[in-house]
Formats: sequence, C-alpha cells, structure tokens
Amino acid sequence: MSDNKKFESLSDVELMSICIYGEARNQGLDGMLAVASVILNRAQNPSWWGSDIKSVILKKWQFSCLNENDPNRKTLENIASDFQDSLNRLNMLRHCYWVAKGLLEGFLTSNVGVATHYHTRSVSPSWKEKLQKVTQIGDHIFYV
Repeated sequence: MSDNKKFESLSDVELMSICIYGEARNQGLDGMLAVASVILNRAQNPSWWGSDIKSVILKKWQFSCLNENDPNRKTLENIASDFQDSLNRLNMLRHCYWVAKGLLEGFLTSNVGVATHYHTRSVSPSWKEKLQKVTQIGDHIFYV
C-alpha cells in the first residue's frame, strides 16, 4: 500500500496543486484546469473515488504521478515536505496553485464539463470503451 503520509497534512488546494503539477504541468493552463476539473468532478459525485478532494487524489492508481513507481512521485513528495518553499521556488507550481485555488473557490469553471476520466494519448485503456469522449486538451483525452 502506498504511503501517503507526506500528502495527508496538506490542504485541499495544496494537494490539488501537487497533483496538477505531477499530471499536467506541461499541458498549459487549459490542461491544468482540465485535470483539476476531473478531481473536483469526482469529489462532487462521491462514489468509488472518494467523497472529498483529498480522498479522490490519494485513491490508489487514480493519478499516475502518485503511483509508487512513477518517476514524479519523489519530486512530489519533496514538494509536499515543504510546500511553501516549493511554491516560492517553482514558477510552474504557482500556476498549478492558482488553477487549484481558482477552481475550488469558484473563480474558474470546468473546461471539460463533468468529465471524470482522462488518459494520455500514448495509452489506450480498456475503460474508455464504456465512456463518452468529451474533448482532448493537449496530450490528455477526457471522458464522462
């Protein structure tokens, strides 16, 4: 089982920022907002994923950047260990934070509707056959 202790003490906006950073920091603001929207959509429709931001993000195997074997994982743990310092040092993390805060506080709205799933163009997961494609933003394809 994954050890998420480094992430559990973070606020929702901090944890969402880290997840966006791990999943979409190279996807532009639209791509970052899309990933953040999937997180929020899942939390707003409690089910298998969880019923709040933290449980949705930390659910095993849902966001590849947090998988134990993902190369991003160690970087994200380091960010989590001193979030404020990381926020001061990493310009792209500040963008991710702005997107997370804006979406959670209602200043930004979803750009993928009620999408609850996405994957990169480089993979073709079997679960996508049961869902409806919403859009593609950058390297990610979104589904509901």
